[in-house]
Amino acid sequence: MQKGFTLIELIVVIVIIGILAVIATPRFIDLQKDATVAKLEAMAGAMESGVGLVNAKAILANKIEGTDSLDVGGATMALESGFPSAHWNNSVRYLVQLDNESFSTFVEICTNDWCGKGNQTAIPSGVTLTLPARVAKAYPRGYSYNDECGVYFINRTDGSQPEIGLETADC
Repeated sequence: MQKGFTLIELIVVIVIIGILAVIATPRFIDLQKDATVAKLEAMAGAMESGVGLVNAKAILANKIEGTDSLDVGGATMALESGFPSAHWNNSVRYLVQLDNESFSTFVEICTNDWCGKGNQTAIPSGVTLTLPARVAKAYPRGYSYNDECGVYFINRTDGSQPEIGLETADC
């Protein structure tokens, strides 16, 4: 009677382990996307908090109709109907305290922690805008505005709560 494994049994076990590793690896590699999406969710949460604070201050200052501006933390923020406008340089970057971060072209890859572009009429994921609504988008290092990887901010300019959402298809 023989004790132990034969060479063929050992090879079969190694092949099975290899196949399982190949199947399981993509799931573990996807952790990078999960980390990027978590970063986007944090940015969206910061935007939502900022919108609430700015709107409360606009209501107190009676700046809830039309186009106006408001001093927020030493910066003059552009308003549309009591909410931050969707202009990156004049408004959205102040919501999340990205004073030193830059805006960029549609195809330029972001080299800062965050980049943004605003006052647009469309975003890559195709969320429908009814003009005169405008959209701004913040996106992390390694992506461009045209990539579906970012946080969008839509001000419909009608006094309704701005829409904040995620684009994650290309992350």
